[in-house]
Amino acid sequence: MDVWEAIEKRRTIRQFKGKVPPLMLRRLIRAGSRAPSASNSQPWEFIIVEDQKIIDVIAEQKGKMEGLRGGSRRVAIEQGLYVQSSVVALCIKKGGLSTAAAWTAAENIALAATGEGLGCVMSVFGGEYKAAVERALGIPDTHEIATVLCLGVPEGVPPKVGVDRPEFSWLHINTFGNPG
Repeated sequence: MDVWEAIEKRRTIRQFKGKVPPLMLRRLIRAGSRAPSASNSQPWEFIIVEDQKIIDVIAEQKGKMEGLRGGSRRVAIEQGLYVQSSVVALCIKKGGLSTAAAWTAAENIALAATGEGLGCVMSVFGGEYKAAVERALGIPDTHEIATVLCLGVPEGVPPKVGVDRPEFSWLHINTFGNPG
């Protein structure tokens, strides 16, 4: 699959029927490490999480956080992400322009996964939930979690949600509001 097809086909996958084989997982992470970063700073660190106790902590924190906005149904969906998936934490150095680099790395991984027929979902954490995940992963004070990715063999590919905005309705020339 070429990159344009992967861009068009990429969807957030929330149900998996199998983990990513170890060598493929490393290949996907390598794709993440090839993302652009300010002055080639490469501020990322990747943690493959295999310890079920740590995965349970991450899933519990995600469920608690999402339960605040979506109730018990949302808790079940979010906690289910961590069943039958490979879990990768993407950490970055605090400060600077690391956040942008983290998200380009995450998108590289998601596109590479799509190209291999695999699925990906990116989880974000905030506040006390983020702190709990960082403690579980032993993240030093110099770094923070950008996202936790669940990768795996998709249970199915969901239909696209919503309708895309009209082509180029999001483009402006010179100033905001000047249509492209």
